Order: sequence, then structure tokens, then C-alpha cells
Amino acid sequence: MRNNLSAKNLKRYLVMFLLLISTSLRAQQSDNEDGTYTNPVIWADFPDNDVIRVGDTYYMVATTMYFFPGVPVLKSKDLVNWEYASNAVQQFKQHPFYDLNGGNRYGKGQWASSIRYHNGKFHILFLTLDEGGFLCTATKAEGPWEIRKLVRPYYDAGLFFDDDGRIYIAHGYSKISVTEVDSMLAPIGKDSVVFDKVQRRGLEGAHVYKINGYYYIYATYGGGDGYQCCLRSKNIYGPYEEKIVLRDDMNLHGMGVHQGALIETQTGEWWSIIFQDRIGVGRVPTLQPVQWVDGWPMVGKNGRAVVTYTKPNTGASAPVRVLPTSDEFNESKPGIQWAWNHNPNDSAWSLAARKGYLRLTTSHIATDLTTARNTLTQRIFGPFSDAVTELDVSRMQAGDMAGIAVLQLPHALIGVKAGEQSKFIVMENAGKIIDSIALGKRQVIFFKASVNTIRNQAHFYYSFDNRNFIPIGDTLNMQFNLKMFTGNRFALFNYATRKPGGNVDFNWFRMKTRQGPPNLFKASSLVQAEMYDEIHLARVKASADTSQPGEQDIAHLADGAWFRFNRVDFENGYKYLLLRVSPGQGHIDVYADKDSLHPIASVTLPAASTKAYTTIRVPVKQLTGTHQLTFKFTGNTAAGLNWFSFTNDPGK
Repeated sequence: MRNNLSAKNLKRYLVMFLLLISTSLRAQQSDNEDGTYTNPVIWADFPDNDVIRVGDTYYMVATTMYFFPGVPVLKSKDLVNWEYASNAVQQFKQHPFYDLNGGNRYGKGQWASSIRYHNGKFHILFLTLDEGGFLCTATKAEGPWEIRKLVRPYYDAGLFFDDDGRIYIAHGYSKISVTEVDSMLAPIGKDSVVFDKVQRRGLEGAHVYKINGYYYIYATYGGGDGYQCCLRSKNIYGPYEEKIVLRDDMNLHGMGVHQGALIETQTGEWWSIIFQDRIGVGRVPTLQPVQWVDGWPMVGKNGRAVVTYTKPNTGASAPVRVLPTSDEFNESKPGIQWAWNHNPNDSAWSLAARKGYLRLTTSHIATDLTTARNTLTQRIFGPFSDAVTELDVSRMQAGDMAGIAVLQLPHALIGVKAGEQSKFIVMENAGKIIDSIALGKRQVIFFKASVNTIRNQAHFYYSFDNRNFIPIGDTLNMQFNLKMFTGNRFALFNYATRKPGGNVDFNWFRMKTRQGPPNLFKASSLVQAEMYDEIHLARVKASADTSQPGEQDIAHLADGAWFRFNRVDFENGYKYLLLRVSPGQGHIDVYADKDSLHPIASVTLPAASTKAYTTIRVPVKQLTGTHQLTFKFTGNTAAGLNWFSFTNDPGK
């Protein structure tokens, strides 16, 4: 019977495999394929970035906290296109809470790593708040990695090998200390406070560089509205001067670009990989140019973080690369993109028990998803991610719950709940069952979790044929809750509430997100104004046009302000421009390409007698193909511009 079923389904699986390849179910790219890139360089939760160059390859490390395998090391040839090299820590056995035994490590675990290459070895230094400091070393970034506990921890540490052979660590919160250490990173002397005249609490994330005779400590005033500063001195122990090198909320009102690393390319250019908080999706790395002004590394361009910019000159071209997301579960272990929520119980999961399937077997009693072991997770990617999985529930036991979730606080899920006689499809949100329907005699079901990271919302669906998906339950309003301190993740789970021993089989997991150049927009789509490529004399603010959550405007426009979209595809052409604006005094002219004298459309702003937003429809000079659009404001009282689109519909 098994052989007959395999033969019968062979054609189906081949078709699905070809479909998978053709739709390229991988993460979004940042490379625009025209010599530019658009931030973020990875639209997913890779925070606390530190980056180095070894030869012609760049290496980045990020924070994963309580997810394992963790401490991801990525590599790139151009700082734009990244791929996984390894996860430095496979499991963390320093405390039973990492096994969800008697407690947990939510909001804690590994963070704020520092990566350096010295004497033929990679070094990754990191902290855990409860267990102390740790050092991982390897001769290759791909591993294998060795880990050892240090004699003491260093908070948000920056490891620095000086050119005289001495080793230092910069560390601290609100006051920065420098400690000289030996080759085992044990302190030789006392912690020396080198800077405590802070602008506000929260100075952290120190990384140390020696450039042209100066010691630089590149650090951040953290938080959602964080900003980047730099300290410099001729002596490692100070005294240090301080300068703000970037304070901007690129694309997202109130969310500063901060905490990262300085990198010099082979050709002498300087750049910074530095993250931005983006609420539900987490903290995403951006790539910013650096100009040296009076001996200070000024980040971005003219005081603003860049959105779209010319790629770094690394002396060689690099192909477009995107991180893996989907998994057919045909290998001996899950793909490198996966991480278990806390350490797994390796005896309770298998990719061999049923070839081509991930089997999760319940091994202990859990009260809910957050206490369940062997929950397999991976990052959500912006601006949207749709994740679908096929699940065989024929071997569940009464009291078991299995399915797919979006994991943070609050979390939500869709799954199958097994009773004594029947199984039910359930949707839970924040621990409450929102909807439930009988599964009947079916044993295979398809679940979908759909996430919009602009609106910070997730919705859930089920299907019996993988074609027609039926919505169920309500909306998860995603948060970045500091009790977890990570971006929301997709999670495959199976846990028991009565007795262990039941199991489920996941046939595959497929994620779809935006494909192709990120700054290419269809003219007929509703293009959000805050997705600009460049901006001048204007800023993003939260919109009062509250038809959808997460709405933002281009606002605070001064006379002569403009913002630009580099690539808008008009296809065969459109006759009208639609512009969603609030009242103001003045007008907005829209220019195509390099022509700054002859607008393709002009919009007179509605009178300021009302605060209501208006969708204005005006004729437009017809264009075909792809063009650059510049929206320029002239006037006294600025409006808020929410979105634009093009249409052939003349309206009423």
C-alpha cells in the first residue's frame, strides 16, 4: 500500500516541486539589480549587528536569545547580498530553563555579540544576563565552533585586538568601561570607566576601532527611538569626545536607525550595518554609507539614513542572493534558517521516521504554546510573508494541539485540537480560542499564516485541498514585547496537555514574500508614500488617515520639499493619478525621470477648512514602461501625503 501511494503521488510531488522552484519561495532581496540596493538589507529580525571583513568576505553576527541553533553568522561579498555561514551555538546547556524545564529564558539568553578575526581564528563574544559571558571560536566561519564560559560577563561588549598585541573589551550600559584582558578574555586590571557624560540613559552596544591614530567607540542610545553616536580619543582609556553620527527614523515614524558596526571595504569605502526597530517583524539591519568629516564617521547622507543607494564598491560584482525560508523536509536536518524555541528534545523530533516529513512527538505536558518544547521557528520577512504547511494529524492523542503559529507576546495560532472522539480546527489569539470547527474524518489539512509587517497584523486560514483557503478567527495585532525581545516568528508546533506520546507529520513548509527588486512598484498598485527611495525637506509621520493600521504620511514638507520613487512601472500607460492627501495650501507637481520643468501631473491641495483626507484624481501625461517619479511640494501649509496610484478609470 505504501509503495502504491508513493507512486500515485509522485507526479503530484514533482509538479509541486517545479512550482516551488518557479515561484522562488525564498526571502525578499535588497539588491535592485541596477547597481543600487534598498534598505533594509535583510527585512527580518537580525539585531545587534556586528560585522567584519576577512579578505574579500564580510561576516555578520546577530542576536537570537533563546532560539537554537543560534548566534547566526552570515557572509557576503558586497554587504548587500547575504547568506548563512553557520549557527555558532547549536544548543545552550547552561541552565535547565533553556530546556523549558522549570522555567524559561524568554527575553534573555544570548545577545549583543561582538565578532573579530585574530591570529587565524574567528572570535564571537556574547553575554547572557543569567549565565555570564561566553566566547565562541572557529578557524572557519562555517564552523565547527567551540564555546567556553568566561570568568566574568561583559555587558554589550566590543572585543578589540590592538596593534600592539594587547586585548581590550569595551562594555557597559549608560556608562562605558574599557577592560584590558588576557588571551582567555579574563580581566588583567580593573574596569576603567571611560565615558559617563551621557545624553540620556541607555548608551550601549559599544564596538571599538582604531583608525588613523584614534580609538573610536561606536555606540548607541538604544530604544525604539534610538540613535547612533561615536566616541573618540587618542588613548584607549580616554578622555573621549562624543558626537551624534546618525539620528533618523528612515521610513518609519519614531523608529531610529541605531546600533551596529563600521566596515571598510577593500577599495577604502566606509559603511555601517546598523539596525532599525520595525515592531512586529523585529529589528532589521540596514546598510548606510559613511563619510569621514573632521575625523568623525558620519552615517547616512546629509544627516539622513539612506533608503535606496549605490551599492558598495568592493572591487568585484556579487550575484543576487536571498536567504532560504521554505523547507520540503527532505534532508537529514531542518534547513539552516530554522531554530527551536529553546533547546529541543532531540528524541522527540525526526526527519527519518517518515521520509520527507518532519515528525514532532509530544514529550512532556505543556500548558500552552510558550511552554511547549520542540516548537520549530523561523523569522518572518517584510513587507509580507505567507506561510503554508501540510499537516498529517492521524496519530494525535486526546489533549494534543498541533499547527502553525505566529510567536511573540501575544501569540496566535491555527491548529488541530484532539478530543476523545473528535478533532477540531481551532484558532487561538492571546491564549483564547476565537473560533473552532469540527475536522470530521479528515486526517490531512493545510494551514496558512499570512503576515503584513507594515500593518503588524497576522491572519490565519485552513484548506483541505491547498487551493481554497478559508479564513478563521480574528486578527493578531503583532507586538514587539520586551518580555520576549525578539521579532515575531512562524512556528510549527505539537504539544500535549494530557499525556505525551502522540505525533504529527509536517510534509513541508513554504513561505512566500515579496520577490524581485524591492524598489520596483506597479503604477496601478496602491503605493505607500513612506516607501520612497529618496526624500528632501520632509519626514515621515504617523497618519491621521486611519483606514488601516500602520498608515504613515510624508509630512512636515517645507516649500521645495520632494520625495522620489526610482522605479514605477506604468506598463501600457495610465490616464489618471490618484493621490491621497490631507488639506494644505499649495500644490504638488509630479515629474518623470530627469525632467524638472514639465510635470506629468499637478495637484492643487484641498483647502484647509477640513482635516479630512481626500483622494484626488487628476489627468496625467501618459507614460509607458518604468520611470522615476519625483513629487515636489510648493506652498505654505504642508499636507500629509498618504499614498498614490495610477488608473484608467475617470471616476465620476
